[in-house]
Amino acid sequence: MSAHGGWGGDVEAVGKALDALRRLLEEEVSGHTLLHRLCEWAVDAFSGAEMAGAVLSYDAGGSGSVACADPRVASIEDAQIRTGKGPGPVAADTCTVVRGEFGEGVVRRWPALASAVEAAGFESGSFLCAPLSVGDGLGSLNLYSRIGSAFSEFDAALLRVYATLIASTIRLARDGREAREEVAGLIKAMESRSIIEQAKGIVMATGGVSADEAFDFLVVSSQQRNIKLARLAKELVDLTSGADGVKAIARTRDYSRSRQGTSILTSSSCPDATTARLPG
Repeated sequence: MSAHGGWGGDVEAVGKALDALRRLLEEEVSGHTLLHRLCEWAVDAFSGAEMAGAVLSYDAGGSGSVACADPRVASIEDAQIRTGKGPGPVAADTCTVVRGEFGEGVVRRWPALASAVEAAGFESGSFLCAPLSVGDGLGSLNLYSRIGSAFSEFDAALLRVYATLIASTIRLARDGREAREEVAGLIKAMESRSIIEQAKGIVMATGGVSADEAFDFLVVSSQQRNIKLARLAKELVDLTSGADGVKAIARTRDYSRSRQGTSILTSSSCPDATTARLPG
């Protein structure tokens, strides 16, 4: 339960929870860890909440990803997942906030949930559930209290905003991560292209061959050694920068003059290299 008290305190606590979420998303965390933290932050952010649960995928098969800030909530959420009935599934299905109290109405409408609530030690109490979307999952963030009328209309509106901002924050973080990975991939591809062009130039200069012939030579060499073309190109560039490279270049020039050709990758610096003939 939040120690902030008052509407302003709850709003401030929600802001702090969202800041914590942004920091958490900078790390690689599991989906369960994320849901568990959302429950903990919700209990702290809403002054009326004693316990919270988060459920994704209230599907017909009775399976869903669930996390709780209190072990007593587990049976309550499990009953809603198994039956697909309760305020949580209603919030998820209708995309609306569901607010109410445990009592005769719950017993009549959701008997399995009423039994779970009683087993959890709730003689009375309140619930507040908002739709929650995380990735492809659609479920609800559920707040519970053993006190009747613990949640106000303001709480309902604030929880809806909180759940919506959670979804937006997670989506932006994942989009940003995917964008960074795409940029990293493009940079790596550009670096690979650059090193391949350098290697191709070396083959052209030392073997007296065309650009296409030099590239074909590199491709054949990489296939013979069963390594990526970029790795072979880097080895070639590194090799020709040392003393062994000078010897290799000299050998290649001799072969080129005699129209026989040989691989400039065959040297003591590259003992596992196989020989690919330069065209000639």
